[in-house]
Amino acid sequence: MFAHRLTLRQGALATRHRHFSSTRRIFQADAGHPSSRHAQFYSDLVPAMIPVALLGSAVYMGLQLLQTYLSHEKYLDEARARVDELEREINILMLEKRVGSGG
Repeated sequence: MFAHRLTLRQGALATRHRHFSSTRRIFQADAGHPSSRHAQFYSDLVPAMIPVALLGSAVYMGLQLLQTYLSHEKYLDEARARVDELEREINILMLEKRVGSGG
């Protein structure tokens, strides 16, 4: 039974290996024509750059979201400070009005 599991695992590994090695064939030219050095360069480069591009995009969007959040927080803090200042001004004016009308 253990030998059967081992052969299944080896078969699964071989299948995965064949899957990944077959992706390189997509970018190669026909069998009758040898691939150029440029085509070989891009066939090696493009598949490797896809995860880098996805990771870079995810990091950029995350940082953009963080910047937007922090900008909004700063705006709210400034608005609260302005509201507090206006409330103090209103309280002072109301106090002056009471003192002026009462005395």
